[in-house]
Amino acid sequence: MNKLRARALEYSKVTPWQKVADSPVTKYYTDWRSFEEVLDRPGQVSYERPRGEWDLVLGPCGSDYNYDIDETLLDLRASRLYSEHVARLEGAHLVDAKGRLRVALCRPTGEAWASQHLVINVPERAEADVIIYAPRGAPGSTGVEVKVKEGARASVLIVAEPDPRWPTAYLIRRAVGVRASLSSLVVASPSAVERVDEQTVMAARSRLTHASLTFSWGAARVDNLVDTVQGGRDSSADVYGLGVASGPSLVSVRGTAILTPQAAGSSSRFIVEALLLDEQARAYTMPMMRIETGDVNVASHRAAQYRLPGDQLFYLESRGLSPGEAMELLLRGRVDHLIGLSGVPGEAAGTARSLAYALVKRSLTGGLTPRLEAPAPS
Repeated sequence: MNKLRARALEYSKVTPWQKVADSPVTKYYTDWRSFEEVLDRPGQVSYERPRGEWDLVLGPCGSDYNYDIDETLLDLRASRLYSEHVARLEGAHLVDAKGRLRVALCRPTGEAWASQHLVINVPERAEADVIIYAPRGAPGSTGVEVKVKEGARASVLIVAEPDPRWPTAYLIRRAVGVRASLSSLVVASPSAVERVDEQTVMAARSRLTHASLTFSWGAARVDNLVDTVQGGRDSSADVYGLGVASGPSLVSVRGTAILTPQAAGSSSRFIVEALLLDEQARAYTMPMMRIETGDVNVASHRAAQYRLPGDQLFYLESRGLSPGEAMELLLRGRVDHLIGLSGVPGEAAGTARSLAYALVKRSLTGGLTPRLEAPAPS
């Protein structure tokens, strides 16, 4: 075990899952007890190769570990989840990305905790369009770090597909360098308890457009945390989150946009929404801003919770669509809009759209159905 993992192990013994409660009523939007219960669950973990053709398949079912992780964008003292994730890693993957790249992680399967970690590095002044497929069939955590170096341009789609039975965490960190730009999109199906934990750190004159799309149905509880830290002047961040909930499920979409004292002349827009498909569904939307400089171009945030408009449903049904078809058509429109806001280009947008349409259907039918394999390039 290297120094970082040894340090993570020590932190895991003394660090709480979460230091401050989310609210006086709900306490925690992530059910940490579920993670505690599976943390030391006995059993074996095997790894399945995802179907389809991929440029890289990473893990025991494909390419072996090539990175003995020695640094991370995760703050290991901020949460026990982060320190447990790093301490339990058997290895990690480091990929230098240029051009078009499709990456799939091996699917861990079993009842014991499994940690995975991938670092995507986009070199200085390079261009990269990356699709990452991260399926899971075991409890535990998947970490993805995206580092876009100075002057580089990247688009990254992450497909998070957990096993519906298990508590699962996706720990996503992004670093956007000086004069670099990143278009980013996350599409996540639900698990019994799921935390999609995202943070982007931005340097001077960097540009970010990002969207997160999470679904929750049945008894699922999904917590999407989207934080942005602008640490350099003249940077620009446009961040959007949409959660779709049906049945007695819960989805929360929240986070904090931070403009540090060094972020003079910067702009930040942060919008989170939740779409409730029936009376049982619950949602929380909480965008926050922390502005530490008096010199900003734009700083705005907005939250909304809503249902599909009755007049639009009535209009479509009057034109011959069934209630289910009308709801699906309107949901597809919301999904298309969000994917467009992310700025990811053609193929990634098409892949995200196909997956999201399938998740829309599952949201309308309800229940935790068997997993959906991400469509892979042929």
